[in-house]
Amino acid sequence: MNETRFAELRAEARDADLAGDPERAIAIWDTAIDECESADRADLRDLAVCLRCAPLLKLDRLAGEVTELKRILLRAGSSDARSIAAYYIAVAYDLDDDLTRALEFARRANELAAKVDDPAHRAAAANLAGNLALLRGELEEAECAYGSALEAYGGVPGYGQLMSAQVLDNLGYVMLCTGRVDEGVDTIERATQTLESAQARDYIHQALQDLCYGYILQDHLDAAKRVGARGLELARTYDEPLVVKNLLFLLGEASVRSGDRFQARRYLSELARYYPDLANSDEMVEVLLGMDLTAVVNLRG
Repeated sequence: MNETRFAELRAEARDADLAGDPERAIAIWDTAIDECESADRADLRDLAVCLRCAPLLKLDRLAGEVTELKRILLRAGSSDARSIAAYYIAVAYDLDDDLTRALEFARRANELAAKVDDPAHRAAAANLAGNLALLRGELEEAECAYGSALEAYGGVPGYGQLMSAQVLDNLGYVMLCTGRVDEGVDTIERATQTLESAQARDYIHQALQDLCYGYILQDHLDAAKRVGARGLELARTYDEPLVVKNLLFLLGEASVRSGDRFQARRYLSELARYYPDLANSDEMVEVLLGMDLTAVVNLRG
C-alpha cells in the first residue's frame, strides 16, 4: 500500500458513496484497511478508518466506531486522521443527544482541522462546531465558527457553494438571536437566493423558516406568511418535522399579529397534534394564541 494506491481506493469509495451505495463504499474502505495493515502503514490505516465513517453514518452505524476513533485521536499521528476522528466522535455524541461531549469533540476537530490542507473538511468541522455551540446557546462561539466555515468554503467549488449558503443562513439566524435583525434578514436573504439559484429544494426549507422568523421580527407579516407557507410545504415534502413544527409556530404568530385568529388557530391546532401526550390540545391552542411565540420558539431544536 502506497499513497497512489490509497488515493485510488479513496476515489472508488467516494464514487460509490455519491452513487448512493454506502455498503460498497464501506467494502472498499475495508479493503484499504486490510492492505494498509499488511503494508504496515498505520498512518494510512487510521485515515481509512476515519474516512469509512462517512458511509457508516448514512447507515446509522457510526456509534460502534467511537472507541476506535478515540484511539486514533489519542495517537500522535497526522492531523488529517485525528481531525476527522474528532469530527465523527462529535457527530456520534450529537446523535446520542450528548451535547456537552459533542461540542467538546467538535471544538477539538475544529482546532485540528486548521492544520489540514483540506478546505472542505475545515469548513465542515467549523460548521459542526458552530451548530453545536448554537444549540448550547453559545452564540458568540457559534458566530466565530460560522465565520471560519465561510472562509474555508470560499475555496471549495460546486457543492461548497451550497454548503456555504447553509452556513450563511446559520450565521444570519445568530444575528437574529442577538438583536441584529436587519443584518440577519439581509444575510438569510442572500443565503436563500443562492439556494434558489441552485434549485436546492431539499436544502432551502430551513432558510425559509429563518426568513419567516426575521420578517416577523421586522413586522413584515405578509412576507413572513408567504415564505413561511412555502417553507412549510417543502419541509413536509422532505420530511423535516422540526422545521414543520417551527413554521407552524411562526405562521400561527404571523397570523395572530395580522389579525387572522382563525388561520392562527388552524396552524396551532395542527401543531398541537405533534404533542399527543397533552391532555387537552384545545387548551394548548388557547394558551399559544395569547403568547408571543417569537419569544419561545427555538428554531434549532
